[in-house]
Amino acid sequence: MFLMNVKSTPEELIRSQQAEIESLKEALAKLERENKSLSSKIDVLLHRLFRKKSERVDPDQLRMFEEILREIPESETETGEFEEKQVRVRKRRKGHGRAPFPPHLPREVIEIPLSPEERICPDCGQEMKEIGVETTERGHIIPAHFVVKQYVRKKYGCPEGHGIRTPELPPSLIEKCKYELSVYAHLTEAKYDDHLPLNRLSGIYKRQGFTIPKSTMWEMLRRVNDVVAEAILDQMRKELLREQLLQADETPVMVRLEDRKGIHKGYIWCYGVGKKRVFKFTMSRSREGPSRFLRGWKGGILQTDGYGGYDEVTRDNKLKRAGCWSHARRKVVEAMETGTPQAVLLLRPIQRLFWIERAIKRRAERLVLEREAFLQLRGEVRGRLSRIILKRIRKRVDTLLLERSTLPKSPLGKALTYLNNQWEPLKLFLNESELEIHNNDSERAIRHVVIGRRNWLFFGSPEGAKVGANLFSLVATCKALGISTKNYLEDVILKIDTTPISEISRLTPWAWAKEMGIETNPSIKE
Repeated sequence: MFLMNVKSTPEELIRSQQAEIESLKEALAKLERENKSLSSKIDVLLHRLFRKKSERVDPDQLRMFEEILREIPESETETGEFEEKQVRVRKRRKGHGRAPFPPHLPREVIEIPLSPEERICPDCGQEMKEIGVETTERGHIIPAHFVVKQYVRKKYGCPEGHGIRTPELPPSLIEKCKYELSVYAHLTEAKYDDHLPLNRLSGIYKRQGFTIPKSTMWEMLRRVNDVVAEAILDQMRKELLREQLLQADETPVMVRLEDRKGIHKGYIWCYGVGKKRVFKFTMSRSREGPSRFLRGWKGGILQTDGYGGYDEVTRDNKLKRAGCWSHARRKVVEAMETGTPQAVLLLRPIQRLFWIERAIKRRAERLVLEREAFLQLRGEVRGRLSRIILKRIRKRVDTLLLERSTLPKSPLGKALTYLNNQWEPLKLFLNESELEIHNNDSERAIRHVVIGRRNWLFFGSPEGAKVGANLFSLVATCKALGISTKNYLEDVILKIDTTPISEISRLTPWAWAKEMGIETNPSIKE
């Protein structure tokens, strides 16, 4: 209810009431925009929690947006030579018979004889003759068990009292060590590859009838880091910085502060290319982390998401910054899934970029192309097809940005802002055939830490986080190469003390696999 001033004229009263009505309308419009923005955020969060994580969209789902898809010219809907055709083909279901056990598994032959009485034919009473052998295989598991090795060394003394000799013990990680190298390697694999927290490992050992205190296990892991990981990781970093292309990503981890004074959010960063991985821990997400790790790396290509923490090192080291189309597609899919049909106008051409990339790789595999020929083919196809699609995406981004109905804080608005701000990094792949259009390799590597985080929840100290990042580097690289982390660590721990610094490069996971003659699943991507 408006308060009336007796001295105001009717005209002044009407103007004041109109002004107040306008201000109320503006406040209402602002509240409606905020409500719509908050509702879209809730939809995105619910989508991330409860719906499928895959960004692939079924072609039938796009039929809901037929009216919008009619706006796309017919020339843009042509699939082209290198695009994946969305044709439903009923595949013939293969049989699901039992697969045989791998031939490399050890076999224990158990003969089951037929008793003499059973070998008598019930019809004629004569003894049956052997006419063949029937072999049946059944899998058997021998649970892991702890064995104590007793090294008995006889002492020999000189009759004249000139001295005593005793055989040398097998090598161990440290002097007077209580455990074999296999225990150190097993703990590292269980903690950082199988993501078993130390208290869970302690319970497992307790069931087997012995106990290793958590503090002892932590000291053993720290010893592996001090003796093995730091020296090898320094070499791994040097070799990574010789590459022309690197991918980077980061993920938060919770860290308990010293003296149990609270929990702090730190970050683990992953740098890598191909199947090479190096993780580093920092207490913050500041630009200092990538700047310190990439110090001295000049003129290369750094592929990341849109995080601005990499801007300084990109500028100072004169690097080319490459973007990730998977991140861009993810934001567009979220906009479409949360009820913004206009997002399909962007999703269709972005999907075509991925279809073209997959088709190129399929053709290269079919023709058995070498690395150089594959890169040449990819560069030609990108220049001929992907360049045209990027022009269409740019045009649609500009058109949607000008529409007043697109709120900046809505899912579609955020997707458009990301595409607009990251446009130069996103289109770099057109001129760099070695560059993938996404940062998925780095994301898959950092996911190894994310899976572990769900089990151990937090690191016990900043030092524990640094040790964890170092050992994650070895474990994740071994996993990418397809080699046994336990076998690698056992052998490297044995060799590290006798290997000169100049030859430490022989102990990196990829050099070790090559020296041992282990196939590491090469592909055209490497």
